[in-house]
Amino acid sequence: MATYKIHPGIGIARVGNSDTGFYLAPEVPAGLPHACDAAGNPLLTDDLSGPVLVKNFKDKNGRIKRQAARFQVFVYDDETPHGRPLKLGDAVEGGGNRGKLIDIQWRVYLANKKSSWYEFNTRSGEHGYAAIHPRRNAAVENRDRLVIDPGPRTINSTDSRRASFDRSGNGVYAATFPPQDLKPHGIDTLGEIMTDDSGRLLVLGGLGRSGSEKTGPGEPHISHYANNDGWYDDISDGPVMARLAMYSDQVGAIRYIDVEYPAWAVVAYPRFVPQIHDMITMDEVLYDLFLREFAYDTGLYGRLGSFACPETIPVRNQTALSQWLASRLTWNKDFKPWFYRDIWPILFRPNEFLYLSDILAQSNFPHDQEQRGTFDPVKIGQTPGYKPKHADPKPADICRDASLGEAFTATSQHRDDQSHDPYRPMRQFLFDLLRRSGEDNEFKLEDKVGSRVHNLPLMPLLCGDNPLTNEVVTKFLRLTDYQLFILKQWAEGQFINEMEQDWINCKTYPVFFPYPQTPPKNGRELDRGVLSNALGGAFCPGGELNWIIRNPSIYWEPYRIKADRSLSDFLQSAAQANANRQPPSVIEELSFSVNNPLSQDNDFATGLQPGDLTKYMAVPWQADFNECTTNTINITYADWNTINPGGDNDQRLKREEKMWDTLWWPAHRPLQSSELTGFNNGQPVTTWTDWSRGIQQTYAGDLKMVEDWWKLGFIIRNPYMPNIDITPSTGPDGRYYSIERYGSGHLTAPDPQLSAIINPDKKT
Repeated sequence: MATYKIHPGIGIARVGNSDTGFYLAPEVPAGLPHACDAAGNPLLTDDLSGPVLVKNFKDKNGRIKRQAARFQVFVYDDETPHGRPLKLGDAVEGGGNRGKLIDIQWRVYLANKKSSWYEFNTRSGEHGYAAIHPRRNAAVENRDRLVIDPGPRTINSTDSRRASFDRSGNGVYAATFPPQDLKPHGIDTLGEIMTDDSGRLLVLGGLGRSGSEKTGPGEPHISHYANNDGWYDDISDGPVMARLAMYSDQVGAIRYIDVEYPAWAVVAYPRFVPQIHDMITMDEVLYDLFLREFAYDTGLYGRLGSFACPETIPVRNQTALSQWLASRLTWNKDFKPWFYRDIWPILFRPNEFLYLSDILAQSNFPHDQEQRGTFDPVKIGQTPGYKPKHADPKPADICRDASLGEAFTATSQHRDDQSHDPYRPMRQFLFDLLRRSGEDNEFKLEDKVGSRVHNLPLMPLLCGDNPLTNEVVTKFLRLTDYQLFILKQWAEGQFINEMEQDWINCKTYPVFFPYPQTPPKNGRELDRGVLSNALGGAFCPGGELNWIIRNPSIYWEPYRIKADRSLSDFLQSAAQANANRQPPSVIEELSFSVNNPLSQDNDFATGLQPGDLTKYMAVPWQADFNECTTNTINITYADWNTINPGGDNDQRLKREEKMWDTLWWPAHRPLQSSELTGFNNGQPVTTWTDWSRGIQQTYAGDLKMVEDWWKLGFIIRNPYMPNIDITPSTGPDGRYYSIERYGSGHLTAPDPQLSAIINPDKKT
């Protein structure tokens, strides 16, 4: 029997202030969005080889286009156990009926609960809020009015293809919205939904509008990066449900099938650097979580002694899962990561940050893409026992000179000679610099007996989940447990180099853009591809979402949020609709009955309601977005953030106090940009500019960002570099993805001088 699921399990839409312009969210890591027509249908290149990629994120008036989260139904059956996209006209079955798919009904419910939720205070609340934790707008007695609740909307792929989450409630729902006279901007909608010609759903968020209901002298004003009473914004989230309508030849009538479980739509702010990965992505956080908490891949992480015959633990069987979690779990030490698939994409990321900030130029020299420093992929990717015929090819020439293909052909005796490992010290040095579990507050380890590294900061050198207060302190970011495990395997020589195995071609593989760019082949690849473009930390509060995403209690299964079904299902079940001689139309179904307002609290046992993910984020979003450039961290001691030498007039303590200016998430919110301003004798001319264009990192700047966020530029790879055609190649195991890539103007070996920025006042 076939089953049907919506993918991606979590989709990411983004606000924009363009009235009409929008594009489709990228579905591959570090990918550009896809261009589409006014109906949401993707545009294809002239040769029909792939989608048209967006290189201008603004409309003709300079306003930012919205990013649509696209959802589609996948069918799982004996023929395609990993799933395939379902198309109108396909044969479907369910509820004892078979027939042809003639329509897809979609139901979406977005809401914003930010103004009614608890005040954000770094990591307080991650493990449950204390009864005394203050709420936002605590003085407001009617808490329900603080929730932006337009009610659910239902559309289909035939006659009712578009609906808006506006104040009207579609005429059948008692919507709640803030007052219309908010300053500087009122909020009248949380966005809209529509279907394309293939029946896929597009969720478009709000217009990026934020405003305060407070009046009087000095209003509106912003006084905090996350909590500002009286303020509202149009960020939102909520469940996505689908129902299949088929014409059954058996009964000569229309019959319905409900898709197995809801997906979830999240509306976030724009991603201004779409092609540069964050140091940790949301997908990587969730993949690590599902490995350790949901038995996602027991051949990689599981019970000690079980790796020869990996177990299958049903994720919905709580007894079996609890027994598994109570066992002695460990990583499979025999697992060998692949260098270009698994390792290099992590080590490559610091190089990209050179485009986004010049503040750490001196310490970033080891990461430089041209000089390579200690990050030469030819050296750190060489496996023990492998000897290239040509000694140490120049890093800058890798994959440029066809003759270097011979450098990656090894004789069998070279492969077998495990004693030949000249670059092990280099690998071990890089791994030793990584911050481990329990070292979140350590800047250096120079004061520790037996320290593995001396006089060098631990990496990554970015802000952690809480570098602000003395409670649940997490000053610096660290990689996930899974990332640290595979990097440890690599450092010890337990890894595979695909070029040495001739699985990928040195002459064509894009070493300096090591992310798969082929469309996802199945639903799980789509889940992961979408979330690879969302922030995985630091969460203070974060980018699209915060630390709530790493709470296993909110998931029904990997990559799928546990939903409160009373607010995500259709009014009638499919069986009831089938039994009804005159099933309700899409419009009639909108008379959805809600007995109570949306909850002001969490009930993870029942499931999440609309607005329950984004309510943890800053209000308005522009305040946190503006201030998260750099943060001064007190690194005098690892045990706390703030010392008080003035309290005892302790001059020695004052002299020894040490501070470090640390970046937050440059790939999400850049500090600077190396802007391409023209060409001189064929050579690019660039200049470092303040990316935020004079909007200072202060409360006054926060208010300015509310007005001018849409004037900021989008940073992309140089679109004038030639495209590269890459031949598909796959490895021998199911973990490897195809490396076929659409030409997208990416650099084979980018020069920092060749970054480009798209501005509202000029093309490049």
